[in-house]
Amino acid sequence: MAAFAILIWPAIALLIFTNRAIVPAILTATVLPYLFLPEAFAINLPGLPDLDKTFAITGGLIVGLLFFAVRGRKAPDVPALKTEGFRFRFVLYVLLAVLIGGVFVTIRNNGEWLVFGPTVLPALRPWDAIGRIAELIIIALPFFVARKYLATPDMHRALLKVFALSGLIYTLFMLVEFRLSPQLHNWVYGFHQHSFLQHIRDGYRPMVFLQHGLWVGFFIFMAVMAAAALWKAEKETKWLWALGWLLVILMVSKNLGAFVIGLMCLAVFFALRRKMQIWFVICVSLATLSFPALRQAHLVPIDSILSAAASISEDRAGSLEYRLDQEDQLLARAYEKPLFGWGTWGRDRIYNEFGSDISVTDGLWIIVLGGWGWVGYAGFFGVLAAPLLFLAATARRKEIPPETIALALICAGNFIYLIPNATLTPIGLLCFGALAGFVQFDRKQEPVDVPDAVLQGRRAPRSYTRFPHKVAQRRGAPEI
Repeated sequence: MAAFAILIWPAIALLIFTNRAIVPAILTATVLPYLFLPEAFAINLPGLPDLDKTFAITGGLIVGLLFFAVRGRKAPDVPALKTEGFRFRFVLYVLLAVLIGGVFVTIRNNGEWLVFGPTVLPALRPWDAIGRIAELIIIALPFFVARKYLATPDMHRALLKVFALSGLIYTLFMLVEFRLSPQLHNWVYGFHQHSFLQHIRDGYRPMVFLQHGLWVGFFIFMAVMAAAALWKAEKETKWLWALGWLLVILMVSKNLGAFVIGLMCLAVFFALRRKMQIWFVICVSLATLSFPALRQAHLVPIDSILSAAASISEDRAGSLEYRLDQEDQLLARAYEKPLFGWGTWGRDRIYNEFGSDISVTDGLWIIVLGGWGWVGYAGFFGVLAAPLLFLAATARRKEIPPETIALALICAGNFIYLIPNATLTPIGLLCFGALAGFVQFDRKQEPVDVPDAVLQGRRAPRSYTRFPHKVAQRRGAPEI
């Protein structure tokens, strides 16, 4: 069943693009498979990336856009855009060049075999670079699709509506798993996508069809911010009710981190002025970019964090301390090759004298830093952080509406969540890409009808009347 769902999805995505406008099709073909396709399942093909959920989502977008991108360019609901953020575009392309160039240097610097007891890790070969770049393309495609098609506030509102409505639907599945335990993935696809024991916490933590209960918590956080933005923008009571329900579900879902991040982002969204909101997301982005250096310099208050965790739960504190110890070991390993990292095949991990892998890598930051070094880290996280860092400059050029601020706060929350977890998802990349499009592009101005007399250098004849609005109508000007 899992293999069938993965393989059939590109055909379903093509049907979605056939029957829907380009923007709703993109949103549906990204959010729907993310929420319901199987996790922890991949079809291994020699010489090609694994066919998993992420590959299926990217493949569906590629198939749909190959056939219907021309229709999208002519669609009336997709505005014509022009580049105004030239500095942002330059920085984005430089970061992409750094990221891709760093891959080739990493492969070049890891030509030795590694031996840990009976475990032998192969040297990296030139064609491994092709696999890594293909992996990056598969991961990043939703970012660049959103950058092109979701760049305006209207599209941001459409994206938030999809998050809010799909979040409300997902709470129904979560209620089932609150009562019957995390079983939906097992019932549909025949296996649990993660450890069942990790989801027993004085009750059950739902997994539904996502990778882990933590991923479910973060998705509901996104839906909470979406409902808050829609209520602030539209002033409709239904969004306030949706916000309250989603916040309650998030609170009882055994996802303390996502709940705390949600409360913090809601406070920033409702209590601070626009300038302070922008500076908040900028500070979070800078903290994420510099986090490995802060961690290495012992500037992160580890003891205070552990004490706060212990005040809530001794079990949570013990789990957190174990993960932090693992990060210290992996960080020391990463700094043996600080610039370009160890590459793939598990070369960045820790092995005991028996050749067993004893590492636990949860945070995306340590995964990227160990594998691809500071150069890869700066390129990867720099691409994500650049739209947030350029928001202050963008605010001097045009107004930033609540919907866009909500997306920025979702991205900031995602950065915070990426420190302990690798929760960079296709729908999260839609948010980063939509912000990138907003920063880089502006709407093209529609041509203005100018009287022939003005074009010929002559002054248009004056008209005197007690009814000036009728003269304006005759000239084609809007009535005031």
